[in-house]
Amino acid sequence: MCTFRMTSNRSIVHRQAFTLIELLVVISIVALLIAMLLPALKKAKETARRAICLSNLRQISNGLHVYANEADGHFPPTHGWMNSSLTYELCLPRTGPGADGYYHEMIVEPTRSQYVNRFVGHGALIPLEIISDPRIFYCPSQRVSRFTYPEGYYDGRNWPAYRDCSYLYRLFGQLGPGISAQVVDRLHNYTLHDVKNPIALEADIFWGVDQGSADTTWAHVDPNVLNVAYSDGHAETVGDKAPFIYAHTALPVYGQRDQFTMMMWEYLDGDARLLEIIYFLPPEMLE
Repeated sequence: MCTFRMTSNRSIVHRQAFTLIELLVVISIVALLIAMLLPALKKAKETARRAICLSNLRQISNGLHVYANEADGHFPPTHGWMNSSLTYELCLPRTGPGADGYYHEMIVEPTRSQYVNRFVGHGALIPLEIISDPRIFYCPSQRVSRFTYPEGYYDGRNWPAYRDCSYLYRLFGQLGPGISAQVVDRLHNYTLHDVKNPIALEADIFWGVDQGSADTTWAHVDPNVLNVAYSDGHAETVGDKAPFIYAHTALPVYGQRDQFTMMMWEYLDGDARLLEIIYFLPPEMLE
């Protein structure tokens, strides 16, 4: 005779399940692994964003050279009312003597065709179709919304004729305190043929603090580097500490944004004398 014995499932369930302590240990290990991996993942993402930014600047630099090759070596001029710290603007709404011949018209939003955008400086590459994708003008590491895509390009500030980007352009047209006509003329007369003296022509915004708020316009903060394109066609990452220290310490204290911008360009050219003399920071701050 066969007999059947009933066994309890309790012992089976008990052997297969985790205890509360075991679950807590596993959760703690997973949390620890995540905590260890997140900084590396964040760094990898920023490295990728920085590489995209550098690629953007190379493409803009190539576009500027295409323009210059068709303009007897001259790079795109800027609006007569654009000062050195406003060259992140791709287009302006103004007309007048200072703007004659300094813009190219294009309607960005067909549904708002009453707003004809007048692109200036590096922005001229868009209506001239030298650069077909405006997203090239936007750094993926930039955190200030007005300098990001699509907000900066599609009227994020409700100023229908202004378009902003993530990069500063070396040429500007406005005179002001400490900015002479000779400086403006020298930049506007600088040509592609001046290969013996290449200058920094396009770069990440390097003011430091945006309009005195806590939101920094410095795009790459870990590490604190700048991506820069030069007039001879190459682009590189400038990784030394001094520009970041100047921007975040000297500029908020001493002001003079336009002069600071001019001197920062000179620093990127390899001449740090004016920055070090006027923004006299202790040498140990730059180490």
